[in-house]
Amino acid sequence: MPKINGFELLEKLTYRDFKLVFTTAHQEYAIKAIKNKAYDYLLKPIDVEDLKKCLETIINSSPVNNYKTRSIIELAVNDGIVLLKQQNIIRMEASGSYTLIYLKDGGKHTASKNLKYFETVLDPTIFFRCHLSHIINLTEVVKLINSDGYYALMSDQAKPEIGKKQKEILLERLKEI
Repeated sequence: MPKINGFELLEKLTYRDFKLVFTTAHQEYAIKAIKNKAYDYLLKPIDVEDLKKCLETIINSSPVNNYKTRSIIELAVNDGIVLLKQQNIIRMEASGSYTLIYLKDGGKHTASKNLKYFETVLDPTIFFRCHLSHIINLTEVVKLINSDGYYALMSDQAKPEIGKKQKEILLERLKEI
């Protein structure tokens, strides 16, 4: 990299929700790479088999691949288990260590799991964590509001806040839908 190195680039990034693989000819950066949460560290010249294994592991561990087995989310309730289809969820909101789940039919459930858990089981092509307290279904966004902050008007008329760092990412994600 001609002007800055990979570590300097990482310091400038605000979005870090990705698998980081370092490729370098310098073994001495391995510890620093691990401290920066590197998923893997490949030395140049890169062995094709090592690269294939690294990519296969990343692809197989990706939520994009794992969500398909969980198109239905199971919620434990007092008298059993509620089975929720992901496409019926409009949004989720943090409430302490619980999560409030709002549905298209107007229903609402309280789950004893936090938003971080739901980030790992929801389809990442449809759901987006727009704020520390909110996950939204991108297909249910009606309008983006820029008034005393930034909000997404949802199909249920709720207006979850969008974090400053998430605004640009959200706009890009909405273009993909």
